[in-house]
Amino acid sequence: MRLGNFGSVTFRKIFLSYTVILIIPIIVFSSLNVQRNIREERQRLHDKHVSDANRIAVVVDDKLQELKNLGKLMGEESWVRKMMQNTDVYENEFDFLKMLEIRRNFENSINSLNILSFGMIVFPEKKQIFSAWGTYAEDDFFSSVAVFDNEVQQRIESTALEQQYFKMLPPETMKLWGNSKRVIPVFQSLEVVNQPRGVLVLFIDSAYFSDYMHRFGSIESTDILITTQGQSIYRQTQAGLAGEEQGSQGSYQLVVSSLESDLKYKMSYLDSSVIGINNLFSSLLAIMISIALGALTAFLLAKISYHPLGALLSKLSAAIRYDDVRSSPISGSEYNYIEKSFDRLLHENEKLQRSMQDYEKAAKSNLFQRLLKGYFTDDQQMNGLKKIGIGYTDEMYYCTVLISFHAIRDVSDFGQIRKIELMTLVIVEKVMERHGLDYELFEVTHADKALILSSEALFGQEGRMERIAASITEEIEQACGFHPYVLPGTVEKGLVGISKSYYTANESLQFIMFSRDHLPDIQEETAQTIVEYYYPTDWEVQLINNLKIGNLDTTMQILHEISAENGKRCLSEASTMRLVSLLMETMLRVLHELNLDTGIYVKQFANKAEGSDVAELWSYVYEVVTLICERNRYSNSMPTIEVGSQLLQYVNENYTSSDVSLKQLAEIFQMSVSKVSKIFKEVTGINFYDYLCRLRMEMAKELLRERKCGIDVIARRVGYENVYSFKRAFVRYEGIKPDEYVDIAM
Repeated sequence: MRLGNFGSVTFRKIFLSYTVILIIPIIVFSSLNVQRNIREERQRLHDKHVSDANRIAVVVDDKLQELKNLGKLMGEESWVRKMMQNTDVYENEFDFLKMLEIRRNFENSINSLNILSFGMIVFPEKKQIFSAWGTYAEDDFFSSVAVFDNEVQQRIESTALEQQYFKMLPPETMKLWGNSKRVIPVFQSLEVVNQPRGVLVLFIDSAYFSDYMHRFGSIESTDILITTQGQSIYRQTQAGLAGEEQGSQGSYQLVVSSLESDLKYKMSYLDSSVIGINNLFSSLLAIMISIALGALTAFLLAKISYHPLGALLSKLSAAIRYDDVRSSPISGSEYNYIEKSFDRLLHENEKLQRSMQDYEKAAKSNLFQRLLKGYFTDDQQMNGLKKIGIGYTDEMYYCTVLISFHAIRDVSDFGQIRKIELMTLVIVEKVMERHGLDYELFEVTHADKALILSSEALFGQEGRMERIAASITEEIEQACGFHPYVLPGTVEKGLVGISKSYYTANESLQFIMFSRDHLPDIQEETAQTIVEYYYPTDWEVQLINNLKIGNLDTTMQILHEISAENGKRCLSEASTMRLVSLLMETMLRVLHELNLDTGIYVKQFANKAEGSDVAELWSYVYEVVTLICERNRYSNSMPTIEVGSQLLQYVNENYTSSDVSLKQLAEIFQMSVSKVSKIFKEVTGINFYDYLCRLRMEMAKELLRERKCGIDVIARRVGYENVYSFKRAFVRYEGIKPDEYVDIAM
């Protein structure tokens, strides 16, 4: 756009004349047109909906008419009339082949209707039932072929004793040859008497009927409800319309009575109108008149009122051209540019908000993972909890519950898995609301979901946690059709209690999984009598890290928690000695990495172990811990620790980038490659590339277990430039190929 047009007074006068002069006539004429179009459109839509509702009623009535015709046909069959007689003469008249033909014809008649699960003819006086599978006594049929609840069976039997022209009952659940089905019973007497001798009972399969309604029903309505005598027998709701659109626009119902039965059809439709303008001539004429009048008035208004604005727009136009000349030529008015600028700002703000939400979600998930592994707090970590919005304190009580879906054999059905996850969220929320407990639900590595329950008061007494787990298990099984593993841990006080509870639940889960796959003959009671010491790998890692940085307070806290937890387990003397020996081995590994002579510590510990005094051994472990922390506290200068923390933080945040390397870190932090490698080894205890590989492989294993993307995509997501490098690193780290790991993870 030329400079003269972009910021000129003429352009401003024309624009302001449209704004001041045209707004009133445009609103008037547009309002008149809109009101008229709304009325017309609503009437048109209502007529359309009425026609659609009547069509739906006709569709269902046609199918009901077919059912009635089948009843009439059966009533006219000679073999039916003879079987209704209170004699056994038909046994002599019909041989086996004739009865087989009758059953086949009856089955074909049932199947031809396309919505029936099966049908039968009840002979109340004989207490016999004829079906496509043969003739049965009533008790045998309802106990072996079609099994109903006692109440439902009694209702069917009592209804069959009455004269029924055409009667439908509400849907019921039955087991047909052992398979569960949802059916709608339909009764038709085969003779017009008070107590008919033969009654045709047809069972509409709810699934077939739903498919029939989806194929021949409505695409206009948001909800179709079919009732009989005030009871619902079928409901169809269109997802998306009944939720989002109906919530914003409202709806209304049309009720149509069936001509073939006592059914009522209730259809819900969105009460929406498409506003259109049919008469454009008057609107265009008004716009042209407004433009003409505005052009005459705008000249005077611009001279008096908008001169300061002209100067401002001139400066703005120069700035706009300067900013945008490198990216794209300017087109349209300054208002177009302002609109585009706002769109760009809103888009950037939306991206920023999404990034912040993703970051908060990732940070929260990472923090929950740390809580499970063992959260030994200081003031800075407590502030981190509050910053993310987690109101946990050491004075509260916690319990960790693991929810595993390993019972699902077909893990390739992602739709089913997604449904199970969504139902789990709903069920957990409902169960926790009943029990009045705060909770956090998130994904974990060894199970599918972890649930942290929290309360300021002690909970879990009298088997409460077992009842909560049973409720979640039962409701998931009812909703999704499979039995999950829901395993609660112990109720513990303090943030470290979350980890204790988690490992208790995880031990139960691992035992169940191992027993299911490898130990089917081992009794659970025998396995539970084995008492092991409590020394989780995650606690050992934190113990080593705090030893290396000289954090005596946290190190002592970890040791005290290990000692207290094992004290609760009433370990044998041998198990206690094994535990203390493992702790001492950890200390010796740290001393060896610090290039200190471990011989004297080995001898001293061996001498104390000969005395079998557990208290003295624990005291010696505390003494060695104190010596290591004091030594590292003075050897690790603050600048080195600070740089090491920055290096570690950068790697943790960017390890999925293929550019991360010692050379890149050296350039960023302006140090030599050797110095970066040394500082990183001092902070983490392992070299840079081993640490980087560990982070990438753990993320890769999690993605492989999820089965949502291919190996080549996973390789790029965890930071490898090609699949070959990723596979080689995975084999080196796990000992097996990624494909083999996926098969094992099933």
